[in-house]
Amino acid sequence: MKTIINAIRDFLYNITDYGLIITVIVIMAVILSWRFDILFNRGIEKDVIVDFPVASENNPETPTGENTPDPENPENPEEPAQDDNPGSETNDGNKLFATVSIPEGSYPSTIGDILLNSNLIDDKNEFLNRSVELGLDTRLRSGTFEIEVGTSLDNVIKIIANAQ
Repeated sequence: MKTIINAIRDFLYNITDYGLIITVIVIMAVILSWRFDILFNRGIEKDVIVDFPVASENNPETPTGENTPDPENPENPEEPAQDDNPGSETNDGNKLFATVSIPEGSYPSTIGDILLNSNLIDDKNEFLNRSVELGLDTRLRSGTFEIEVGTSLDNVIKIIANAQ
């Protein structure tokens, strides 16, 4: 009788061991396939970055093609609208900059929340997707940045990824 109970106990121990092994393998396969799907997604068109300008905290890159007021033409008195963001301040008299502080060890989703709250981006998911498309999601840095309000999404990503 004792040998039967020992055999049943050994059988149950073996089943639970194999069950745990199979569970771990399935979980690893799901996680790897999810990450590889993002990495090797063929539906994303990636832009080739020809010139990757070096941005610094004191000299943020300005977007190209932006409508800026012409100081020589008084008929175009456009000024950027002031927002209620406490991190924004006016520099150079006519440009609106947002001061963004990114804590060390922040994940891209946290950086997206900070940029969204500073009115530098319109959509956090668009920021995350574009940073993955550009291959800069792992190069986003911590620090304090002054970024002009209205800077394009790609330039905001490049400024934060290139900080030294």
